[in-house]
Amino acid sequence: MIEKIYLFAVVFAAFFVKGITGFGSTLVIAPLFSFVVSNKFTTPVDLLISIPTNLYLVWKNRKSINLKTVVPLSIMLLAGVVPGIMFLKAGNDILLKSILGVVIMALGIEMLYRKPQKQGSAKPNKMMLAAVGLVSGVLAGMYGISAILVAYISRTSEDRSQFRGNICSLFLVDNIFRLFWYSAAGIMTIEIVKFTLFIMPSVVLGMYIGTKVDMGLKEETVRKATIYLLIVSGGVLLLRSILT
Repeated sequence: MIEKIYLFAVVFAAFFVKGITGFGSTLVIAPLFSFVVSNKFTTPVDLLISIPTNLYLVWKNRKSINLKTVVPLSIMLLAGVVPGIMFLKAGNDILLKSILGVVIMALGIEMLYRKPQKQGSAKPNKMMLAAVGLVSGVLAGMYGISAILVAYISRTSEDRSQFRGNICSLFLVDNIFRLFWYSAAGIMTIEIVKFTLFIMPSVVLGMYIGTKVDMGLKEETVRKATIYLLIVSGGVLLLRSILT
């Protein structure tokens, strides 16, 4: 019972964060769930609860979505998801989690100390776009985490609405694709579906309160919250991997 209360609280916190920043739920759930359940359980649960929330944020910010960025990134993202799922099924991921933790922290620190520039001034580079999409797909297939994608979209988005529209569109494409593959690979079980239904009230409550709080926050405040979230999550993931 205590374990379920803990997981319920983690999910609430995760989607409270997502309601404010437009992402980050997985960065909260992945390290904190790992204290009590395996990654093979965490990732598919996170997938199922992310689909409706990403769909909601895509619809809410639909007018700001930049298809020139979203479409090519989606293609490369999907290309990386399949090998990522294969790694997830293999189950030996301690070293990869450590590397991921370092990468996430580095991205957050780079964003923190990056010189101010006009929003959306970073023009998409085809080679960079392909690399970001492919690597993000592998990480999404394994952990459901796309921190590299978040950092890239934050560079190329004109404002908070476009960032959310773009990033949640990519998340939704990834979610639907992984739902099919997780089911085909036998990763998605009845136990996971039942737990997801149990935890959904926490998702709704966290998102609702998060979006209400977001209305009163400035653009810069949300940007800094995004950066600190990346740094802290990367550190927690790295520490957890070392302790394991």
